[in-house]
Amino acid sequence: MAGIATSPARPNVGWLTTLLYGIGAASTGVKMRALSSFLLIFYNQSLGLAPTTVALAISIITVFDAVVDPLTGFASDRLRSRWGRRHPFMYAAALPVAGAFYLLWNPPNGLSDGALFAWLLVCLMALRLFDTFFELPSLALGPELVQDYDGRTVLVSSRIFFRTMAGVLFAVAAFQIFLPESGGGVTGREGYRSFAIAGSAVMFASILTSAIATHRFIPWLAKPEPKPLSSLSFFADVWRLLRNRPARIMLAVGMLVAIVNGARSGLEIYFGLYFWALDQAQLAIITAVTAAGTLLGAVVAPQLSRRLGKRLGVLCGYVGAIAVSLLPILARLAGWLPPGRSQITFSILVGQALCQGLLYVVTAVLMNAMLADVVEDVEVESGRRAEGLLFSADAFFSKAVSGLGVLIAGGVLALVGFPKDARLQGVAPEVAWNLGAAFLPLTLVFSLAVIFLLAAFPIDRHRHAANLAELGARRAADDRKD
Repeated sequence: MAGIATSPARPNVGWLTTLLYGIGAASTGVKMRALSSFLLIFYNQSLGLAPTTVALAISIITVFDAVVDPLTGFASDRLRSRWGRRHPFMYAAALPVAGAFYLLWNPPNGLSDGALFAWLLVCLMALRLFDTFFELPSLALGPELVQDYDGRTVLVSSRIFFRTMAGVLFAVAAFQIFLPESGGGVTGREGYRSFAIAGSAVMFASILTSAIATHRFIPWLAKPEPKPLSSLSFFADVWRLLRNRPARIMLAVGMLVAIVNGARSGLEIYFGLYFWALDQAQLAIITAVTAAGTLLGAVVAPQLSRRLGKRLGVLCGYVGAIAVSLLPILARLAGWLPPGRSQITFSILVGQALCQGLLYVVTAVLMNAMLADVVEDVEVESGRRAEGLLFSADAFFSKAVSGLGVLIAGGVLALVGFPKDARLQGVAPEVAWNLGAAFLPLTLVFSLAVIFLLAAFPIDRHRHAANLAELGARRAADDRKD
């Protein structure tokens, strides 16, 4: 049975390691924000592809991820090398991720729609493949670094904070520096080259920083069983994972949350420019305020976990996040907020951004910490650790933020008849109203399903402690046999 090696000489996972490990998630934050917020409007409004064509490319990549993610997680669980199971994948990802991100935003001039679709598809495929090479092993590394119930929340909080902060700050820089309105804004093409260079540099540096900072822990990490990889062992591991009820719950939660966030993120700029009639300077202010909320959320999440436990804490945070997200839209549709640009409306949106940043980080931290606690529950039940496979399954659903969610966003735009050449001039009031009316019930239905599933999650502090005690007893018995 695979187990985590222990030694008195094992280095401590102190605050510096926690921060540097978390910095690696900045790569994912930049990628997620760029794909969810800018990809659809860039290829649609700047390059002229129909929104459904862009959404089709992203949905194809989602199917590609469905194959690559579990295989990468399985290989990461079973890899035997002098650099352990996780780090060879992490180091191999840095340069290809950066290169694919740059090419995605710099297609050659003069491509036909078919050739442009192919360019988008190939670049996305490379980006998602090598992002998986870093993201899944890095996520799977977390439960091995820290086993403590509350300590894991702190570790995950660092990761979620840097992921969210990097995405938010990158969006602010996009609005104010790389894509200013004077140069055509987010619907122009001129600024996307510097946008791509900056994103690539952040992704490359953050991946290497995280991998190097955790490299010294390799001798004390789990070792896989000396068995060859095979399709039969892969499907056996998948079956063991899916038999675990907490795992099924959290994977379903990941799917539904990804759909909600993907639809919201894909339409975020459309809502800002056309539903709320904001200019890019106001969008940058709202995004910067979100960053302040992110910082507060990273502080609040561990405290909430200690006081309420992860399940109750995440339920409180998620219900609050949905209310804060939907109420202003409902108020505008009902005519309770003034139409067009309004200081009252803008002030409400600033307050919404602060609350959303805080509540998003709280819920993301606690959901990821709950998923980490599933690792030992699966091991108790099946006798095998499968962190990589578990996180790969969850990562597939998370990537739907720029996959299935954007597909839904493209469908919403097509449903309301959103014009292809809207640019920054605006759209008819009925189109903007229909955009909000289509989005509101869609989000509410998926969100209620998430709340129901979270309430059914069975692992609490006591069950986690019992799992650790059981695994410790098994390892002690194995040591006595040896």
